[in-house]
Order: sequence, then structure tokens, then C-alpha cells
Amino acid sequence: MKSGCQQWISIAPNKRVIRNQTALPVASKLPIWLNGLEQVCGGWVSEEKGEAESGPTGHKCESWPAWRVVLTDFVIVVLGVGVAMAAQQAVEKMHDNGRAAEARAGVRQEIARNLANMNLREATETCMSARLDEVQGLIAASAAGRLPQETLWIGHPIEPSPVDGKYKMATESGAASLFDDKEQSAYAELYGHFAEYSQRLQEEARAWADLRTLETHPPSSATLDWQLRSAMQQARMERYYITFLRQLALRQAADLSVSAGEQEKLKMPPVCAPLHTARDEAAKLTAKPGYDLPVP
Repeated sequence: MKSGCQQWISIAPNKRVIRNQTALPVASKLPIWLNGLEQVCGGWVSEEKGEAESGPTGHKCESWPAWRVVLTDFVIVVLGVGVAMAAQQAVEKMHDNGRAAEARAGVRQEIARNLANMNLREATETCMSARLDEVQGLIAASAAGRLPQETLWIGHPIEPSPVDGKYKMATESGAASLFDDKEQSAYAELYGHFAEYSQRLQEEARAWADLRTLETHPPSSATLDWQLRSAMQQARMERYYITFLRQLALRQAADLSVSAGEQEKLKMPPVCAPLHTARDEAAKLTAKPGYDLPVP
């Protein structure tokens, strides 16, 4: 059997001879760019095309007259889609970078503020240490039934609790997920320390509230003595962890190139007022500007 532009003879099973027929294309799925074309002698020509050149045996033969146009259109479409997708990705990347930068700036500003509050608390450490020693003496005197009947002002530590509004906003909006893994981990760990610091401040405040029972000159008893000694131990332990967490937070913030912000100025911390100051006088000495608060 001869194929191409030559005549071909096929011996069918019924022994009939078929002559002078041109091989037809095998039925198959044609590529989309060949739609509208017909096979002619080894090539494809448009059905709309006029006469084709005759082959050696008189059949019309033609090479691909439209393949360059089809290929050019195909390349243009592919390049156009690629450019459009690249441009869209570039715009999205710029948008994500802007969100990440805004979120990062807010979180870092919040960290600096928290560190400043921690330093503010640390600035009262001398007064706190001295006051705890004084209270320790008062507990011993109370147990012996010799608690001084003078006015007593024990006061309380300041509680500059860390805030986390900016960090929560960044995580809930998904902006924090745009940070790299190392940065996300560093912020999560640091804010974990802030949360524990805040919890320790609350525990310390409760211990000091128990210690301030001495300001009312309660009658001596074994139960009272046990409660006061337990509160003293709790206050000292919380003070230890608060100091440790501050130092840890400062180190981790330094690794992120974040330093403490400007520190607030206090008129006088409550714990720094003299031990035998009257309550009204202590309230005036320790009042916070802009606030009208009752004496605790």
C-alpha cells in the first residue's frame, strides 16, 4: 500500500480492488489550532483556501500555510497570560509587604512601651525591698503582741501591666503570618513572657493586700501570723519572678533590635511613701496626675 500523494490499491477481504482513492486522515482528536484545516497531501490547508498545487499524481498538495500565524497567536496569548499573572503577583506581593510592615511597626512600638513599663516598675525596686524588710519586722512584732500603734502605711507596688492589642490585631488579621518563621516565633515567645509578667503582678498585688492588714492593727493570733508570713513569702517570690521576666524580655527584645520606650514619670510610688505616713497624706504624695482614685 502506498500512502501520501500516490494512488493506492488495497485488497479487501472480499477480493474487490479499490483504485484511485486518496488516503483519508485517521479519525482522531485534532489539536485546537488545526480546527478549520483539512489534510491535503502531507499537510493541512484551510478549508477556505482556494486551489492548491497539484501533486505528482494530480492530487492537490499543500504544506502548512497558516502554521506561522497560528504559532504566533499562540505565543502571544501565552506571553500575555504570563505577563498578567506576573503583574498580579507583583501587586499582591507589594500589598502583603505593606501589611507586614505596618503590623511590624505597631507590634514593635507596643513592645517598646511594655519594656518602658517594666523599667518603671524596676525603678521602684529599692523602695520595695526596704518596705518588705520593714513589714517583716512588723510581722514579728505582731506575733509577739508588740505591734506599734502608730499610723502605718505599707502601700503597694505599681502594676504597669503589659498590653498586647497590636499583637492580637496582627495575628487575628493574618498580617503576622506574613513575617518569617523566626520573627513570628520571637514575637510569640516575647508576648508569652509579657502575659506571665502580667499574671505575676496580679499575684503580687494580692499578697501585698494581705500584708496591708497590718495597717489596721489587728489583734495578734496564730492564724494571723501564719497568713502574714505566707503573704510575705508570696510577695517575695512574685517579686523574684517579675524581676526575672523583665530581664528575659529585655534580652529577647534586644535580639529583635527593640529597645524600651520613654518611661513615664511618677510623682511618688505608693510603696515609697514613709512607713508612718497618714493615709490621706500618702494619697496626696502618690496621686497619679489626671486621675481621681480612692485610697486603696
